[in-house]
Amino acid sequence: MELVCPAGNISILKMAVDSGADAVYIGFKGDTNVRYFAGLNFNDGSAQKTVNYAHEHGRLNQRTPLG
Repeated sequence: MELVCPAGNISILKMAVDSGADAVYIGFKGDTNVRYFAGLNFNDGSAQKTVNYAHEHGRLNQRTPLG
């Protein structure tokens, strides 16, 4: 079994990783994101910070292309 958590910003992602999440999914700002809420989601710069944090804590990064 795997624990997969959503993260709307970097502090939530850090909490999820630090609490033992096996995977964390994020969304990008923009109209194509169905989970788009003001103050949440990532841009290219903040997404890179989250990827770095996840890698530093033994989590891998996998991007899923939009179809």
